[in-house]
Amino acid sequence: MAFASTLLNRSVTRVSGFRDAEFDYQLLRAIGVADYGGSTVGECLAAASMITDGDTRSWTRVFGALAERVEASGRRALAAGHKVSGRDHLLRASTYYRTAEYYAEADAAAMSEHGRRSQACFADAAGLFDPPIEIVSVPFEDGVLPGYLVRPLPAGGAPRPPRGTLLVLGGFDSSAEELYFQLGAPGATRGWQVLVFDGPGQTGCMRVNPDMAFRPDYEVPVGAVLDFVLGRPDSDPDRVALAGMSLGGYFASRAAARDRRIGALVVDSPIVDLFRYMEAMIGPDVFRMRSDIRPQDVTGVPEDLLPAQMVWGIAAVCRRFGVGSLHEWLERLDGFRLGDAVEDIACPSLALAGDAEGAEVTRQLQEFAGRVSGPVTVRTFGVDDGADAHCQANNLRLCAQVVYDWLDDTLTA
Repeated sequence: MAFASTLLNRSVTRVSGFRDAEFDYQLLRAIGVADYGGSTVGECLAAASMITDGDTRSWTRVFGALAERVEASGRRALAAGHKVSGRDHLLRASTYYRTAEYYAEADAAAMSEHGRRSQACFADAAGLFDPPIEIVSVPFEDGVLPGYLVRPLPAGGAPRPPRGTLLVLGGFDSSAEELYFQLGAPGATRGWQVLVFDGPGQTGCMRVNPDMAFRPDYEVPVGAVLDFVLGRPDSDPDRVALAGMSLGGYFASRAAARDRRIGALVVDSPIVDLFRYMEAMIGPDVFRMRSDIRPQDVTGVPEDLLPAQMVWGIAAVCRRFGVGSLHEWLERLDGFRLGDAVEDIACPSLALAGDAEGAEVTRQLQEFAGRVSGPVTVRTFGVDDGADAHCQANNLRLCAQVVYDWLDDTLTA
């Protein structure tokens, strides 16, 4: 039944995204973690209505202001003795600070402050869970790899031993705080112990180790995390799995090819060649540019000459890969290929992807499934699943169900 009235409205909020496809995805990403308490739909849509489409500075300003308001509400709730309300607000504030941090690359001070507050809000909320989420710092080279250890939720009011341990790492721009909402929280409800962490080049890691950039031999930092986990009495060495999200599909695959302590591998999506993957994402024109570009060369360039997201992207890839220009980045990126090492992945693997993510994702999924030496299960998600977005950002519950049911059947059956 349709109604039309000037005297009554169901809502003044309208469900609409952005013309800019990447802005639209980042909004969906922020909304998606509402499944496990990382945001609310209303707060995200209210923020979106105040953002100028395609304007990265507007994005950072609006989500930063939202984060501050929600954090302040959480702090007031805690001061008044409302533990659950305070915790829930701090979790959402952590997401909104991370969302603001994402597009703050051109403003080092704002990026640092948003990142610091995202981590601080989550850390303060972590101690308010039962059992508490443990803040961990894994020693690595001249720094630490930050993360969180999420323990199984009590069964019938009593603690329970973990069914297994899942290590989770993200990709280009995720953080351990975000990974909690993707696989940490759903794992705890299913009896799994989950360690979400940031490796070299990743958001949380670079907050505390600014010079620790992406590296192709990711089995080295993953090995340090495995040493940490397996040194604990609550970890069963026969039930340890590794999941890599987004670009983490390459990092996790590289680690599984080299480290036999990994009993099962989840990749969402599988990446066997990061060079080809990034070329497909950014476009071949950038990869064929004859002139070199440094981040400082494009700072302040008017948006009608160079889109703000391109300026942001140049700064982001150079910083995270530890290079000074686009040509240096392409040279570095050339080393991020699995090559024949993909055939050394002998543990069971679960390969996930959205079936509308593009031809390159499909090619790499097929190459991964066809070349690994161990058993592989492939699951693609479609529009009718409500999970076609990258890393199933629009349906984290379905993704978690697929991942943990497979892990239960593979490692604990």
